[in-house]
Amino acid sequence: MEELNPKLLEFFTTRYKPGLIGIVGAKGTLGMAIREAQKFVTTDGKASFWSHCFILGDSRFDRRGPGGSKSKSPYIFESDLKVNLFKAQLRNGAQENWIGKWCREDVENAAVIDFGLTEDQKDNIFATALQLVDEQVLYPIHELLGTWWAIITKKQWLPNPVDNPNAMYCSAFTRYCYKEAGKDFMGPEVSVSNTTPEDIAQAGIKAGAIEIYRP
Repeated sequence: MEELNPKLLEFFTTRYKPGLIGIVGAKGTLGMAIREAQKFVTTDGKASFWSHCFILGDSRFDRRGPGGSKSKSPYIFESDLKVNLFKAQLRNGAQENWIGKWCREDVENAAVIDFGLTEDQKDNIFATALQLVDEQVLYPIHELLGTWWAIITKKQWLPNPVDNPNAMYCSAFTRYCYKEAGKDFMGPEVSVSNTTPEDIAQAGIKAGAIEIYRP
């Protein structure tokens, strides 16, 4: 595993509020492929800065401090596909993870988006996210292709042509949780099943709600 980036971990930890959206841009093969595929929806026609997003959950005590000492940092809700051939491990779909997963050297862009949640909205976002984790909603590779097709044909407002109600990729998962809480931050011009990380970042910029990581 790549080394932890302490400055990026500090960025997320010091700006932590439950329910905020975190967004990152990874420079690995998959991350760059996702970023490149979004160039049709960026404002300048270039590859997006963003490849993945998630919801900040609870800040918890764990044993990640020096020498296994007690420390406190955020945990996140997300939908992701993680394959580790060396450990024969596969994690597919809705899951809860430590924020440090996205504080590695592979991540070159990061931001948090604060759409101003009420306590009730935050609770409902968490309730939906936990339900999706419990139901083991999957991460659908084929839906990424469906969204890419919707983007290049300029039909993001239509439902994803290969939408699976039991599967969501990261940005659809994030927006769905917000929408179920009555806090949809986008209009009908983009369907939930075709929402990209770039769409979420642009919504954050439009609302003046985004804070970008400056290393």
